[in-house]
Formats: sequence, structure tokens, C-alpha cells
Amino acid sequence: MALAPFFERIYGAIGRHLSVSRESLTATLSDITVGIRCGTDLSPNDVWIAELSANLLARLYPRIAFSGPERLCSSLRDLVLKINPSIAFTYEAPSTATICVGFADADGALFPSATGWVAQLHHSRQVKAGPSNPYAAAAAATLACSELFRRVFQKSRFERDTSLSLLDFSGETGANLELPARNIGEVLFAGVGGVGNAAIWALRRHAGLTGKFWFVDHEDLTLLNLQRYLLGTYSDVSVSKVELARRAFQTTKLTTEIYRVTLEEFAETRGGIDIPTICVSVDNKDSRRSAQALLPRVVINGWTGDSSLGASWHVFSRDAACLACLYHPHGPGLSSTEQAAIALGLPSVRAADLWVSSLGLAAEDIRSAAHALGVEEAELMSWRGRPLAEFYTQVVCGGVPLNIAGIRRVEVVPLAHQSALAGVLMASELVKRTIPELAKPSQPESLVSWDNVLQPPPSLWRKPRAREARCICGDPDYQTAYRKKWGAGLKRVAIVA
Repeated sequence: MALAPFFERIYGAIGRHLSVSRESLTATLSDITVGIRCGTDLSPNDVWIAELSANLLARLYPRIAFSGPERLCSSLRDLVLKINPSIAFTYEAPSTATICVGFADADGALFPSATGWVAQLHHSRQVKAGPSNPYAAAAAATLACSELFRRVFQKSRFERDTSLSLLDFSGETGANLELPARNIGEVLFAGVGGVGNAAIWALRRHAGLTGKFWFVDHEDLTLLNLQRYLLGTYSDVSVSKVELARRAFQTTKLTTEIYRVTLEEFAETRGGIDIPTICVSVDNKDSRRSAQALLPRVVINGWTGDSSLGASWHVFSRDAACLACLYHPHGPGLSSTEQAAIALGLPSVRAADLWVSSLGLAAEDIRSAAHALGVEEAELMSWRGRPLAEFYTQVVCGGVPLNIAGIRRVEVVPLAHQSALAGVLMASELVKRTIPELAKPSQPESLVSWDNVLQPPPSLWRKPRAREARCICGDPDYQTAYRKKWGAGLKRVAIVA
């Protein structure tokens, strides 16, 4: 069995979630084959479920079985090989590790489906016809991959059926609602990482959607990113993330502009931002607060935490939490150098000197880090003489091939299906808050979340969130600036809110 070329990030994600060793993870993967079984006469929703399920499974499992119409199976094989050239194909997978799509059937399999805005996951075949909706179809695929993950790695079996409306987060609302083809105006995407990739995957399949997207991200795709970036393939390594986003919309009616800079740099060069909608999924809290401080008409937020995921929408004039409220600091936070010092067992002064200078890690620094991480010193010696910032980032992001069981970590790398569902939720909130006829039946709460993806989906997704005291949304100067900026459009905001 050949592991994926980005296995270190796979291990960085699963090892930190479940505290397993590299050897244990390798053994589990070597023993499992996962499958996708497709029926005939598939609807667009069924095809999207199969495509996204294959995309997600290829980023974790090294062996997969496809069955069903040969044209679709051939397309799925081509897709997963582009993601992981080392993946192996077999003829059959255990039924309990199989995702069935459409009229396919297998005892003990998983049965995702979608109709209108409702995503469903059942444990027996229940095919329902309904309007095409890529957001619900994508959500259904992530729910199936999530339960499959729990079956394989946590030995969970036969969880309850799930029915989730992405329109208002009840069980059935919008099941028969057609997805309108509308112009959603200009949208700035701040961050095109794992969450942003999934949002773009869904948006590009929204038939008739028009508008202009501005993609802003200063980074390139790395090999390790393939663990969860749905738009990325093996041949895309070193391509800028914004270029991947631009390519995704090439065959749609959406227009794009791309900027390989940070959100702050983009705003500075323009003297602020007059783009009415911002979708933000950057990997730091400061930039999320910056996105709100730029006072867009509406801001949509997609995020993942250690084992959580969610999305939120914010209109600054509403009597509800703004985006800055969600990331409001409660007392002084730790700087990057302080976090590195704690995680790697270095004195604060030494960590600060290494961080801001060109000095590389010395032997005593490596010794301290090895002790703090609970690993053999020899495992870190390749980092001697290299920058602290680079070492710390790699350790946090899971690129260092260390055994993680029992090691204290600062952050957890998101699982592929975790990032994907967060992005799908962000995309669905975007279209709901920019298309008035969808805003009216949507949930009024600003925040929806799944607080622990290692457990079955929650029964309650909607989370009311009040404003934070001393946040900018309570500042009369900010509110005046917002009304002055968007006064002509506040009637539409009132419909959205």
C-alpha cells in the first residue's frame, strides 16, 4: 500500500484529533477499503454527492472501490488520481465502508441524498426526487464522509438518520424550493484555503448565478494543502490559491479578479473597500476583525476549530453580534513568539530573539523542543540551523513527521470533511443573504455550528449571539460611518436581516 504523498498532513490532522501514532494510523489505512456505489438514472444532486464524496475520500484513504455507470466511475477514478497519484483501486469495499448514491443499495451502507435545500443521510435506501441544489448535495456528501470517518477510526456504527435544511437549519424547510438564478453583486473572498475551496466548489455549480468575485490570498498551494483543499490536485502544487479559484469559475457566468496579497494589503492599496459583501475564511482572528472593521454591507464568515466548524453572517446595523464580536479579545492574547515559547519549551527571551533575527535553531533549542514535545531529539535534528518561525509553523500545521500520540499541540489540523462542510455553510449563507427571496425564510440567528465533528451531527445548529460590550458595533462613530457608506442600500439590508 502506497500512502498519499501528503500523508504527513493526514497524520497531522487525524493524529491530533484522535491521539494515534503514525504506525497505528498506517495500519488502519492499510486494512481499509472505502467505496462509492452509484445507481443508474442519477439526478444532478446524486452526481454532485458522488463527485464530492470521491474528492474527500481521496484526500484520506489510500484504497477505494467504485461501482455503477462506467462513464461516471471513470470520471471519479480520473478525479481521485489527480488528487493522489498513489491511490489504489479495488473491485469491492465492505458495505459498512460504502457510500451508496441514487438507487444503489448495500446492507449497512451510508445513503446521502439531497432535495432542494435539504441534505439527508440515511442508513437504508430512501431515494427522493427534488430540485437540484449543490449546497445541500455537498452537505449530504460531507455528512456521509463524516460518519464514515467515525466508523473507520472511532468504531462508531449506525448513527441516527439526519435531515438538515441549509435554509433555516430545521429538518425539512425548502425541500421543494428551486434554487433561483440571480446576480449576487460583488463579493470579496478573503482567504482561499480549505474552507474557501469548498465554498467555491459549491458556488460554481449554482446554475445561472452571476456576479463578480474578488479573490484575495497571498499564499500558494503546497503539497500538504492537498489533505483538504477541494480545488487542488497534485499538479497544482505551487500554483497560487487565487489562481485555483479563478480557474474554478472559468466556465460559469461569474467574473473574477485575483490578488495575491493579504486582506490588509488589498484594503490599503485601495484606501478601504467598497465591495458590499465579504466572505472571510482566513486563518487568523486579527484579519477577521479587520474584515468587519472595513465595514462591508454584509460579511459572511466560515471557520473550523479544533473539532468544530461553523458559519455566520453579519449586518453591522443589526442588533446582533457583528463578526468582530465573535473574535473579540477578552484580555491580552499570546503573541506568536509567546505561543512558540510555550509549545516548544523555550525561554521567552530566547524565542523572541530567534523569531525576529536570522539566527537558526541551536542544539540546545532542539533539545528543549524535543523534551516539550515528548519526542526523541534525533527526530528534530534536521531543523537545527533553521528559523524558529518556520519550525513552529510546521509543527502547528502538522508537516513535521512526529508521532503525535500524547503530545500537547497548540492547534489541530482540520479534517477534510470538516473544512468542506464549513465552506458549504459559508457559501449557502452568502447566497441566502444576497438573494432577498431566500433571506426571508432563512434563520435569523447569526451563527450556526457543529461543535464536535467527532460526534454525530447536532440536533441544534442555530446559535443566537448578542453583541460584545466595547465592540466596534456599539461605537456610534462606526455605526454612522456604516450608514453613510451603505445608506442607499439599507432597505435591502433590512430585507436580508
